Amino acid sequence: MDLLRHLRQQFKHDSWANREELRVLSTLPSPPKAAIGLLNHIIAAQWLWRDRLQQRPPRIAVWPEISLDDCDAQLRELETTWQSYLDGLSDADLLRSCSYTNSRGEPWTDTLLNILTQLLLHGAHHRGQISMAIRNLGSEPPRVDYIHAVRQGYLD
Repeated sequence: MDLLRHLRQQFKHDSWANREELRVLSTLPSPPKAAIGLLNHIIAAQWLWRDRLQQRPPRIAVWPEISLDDCDAQLRELETTWQSYLDGLSDADLLRSCSYTNSRGEPWTDTLLNILTQLLLHGAHHRGQISMAIRNLGSEPPRVDYIHAVRQGYLD
């Protein structure tokens, strides 16, 4: 399996899993504010890294307030944005160095592969927190495991 194909699958899963969390949050009569904040943060982090990779100033705060309705539109746009970005890469691009300044103002350089991996793992971490908040309300969180997405035919 080539690495870019694998990353495309990972980003496709990430997008699906984020929308699954949103779907469940949207059905709750009183969704936990912390869970909404975490979903907002996942969205913001994706835009932040995308802007960093394009050497642009950040378009959104790291912890923004986004309505659940706007989350849906943002997540769909991010899916298209990341798939398009990945389609424009080669395997060699994944090893190139990318310099950026983090939210604390510190300069860093990492490979593109490390940055993309960080972004995916960051989302998974916070989705776990969202699922726990949903469960703590006595509700059932979505099944967002990668293998579940494969079994459901969402991923090839």
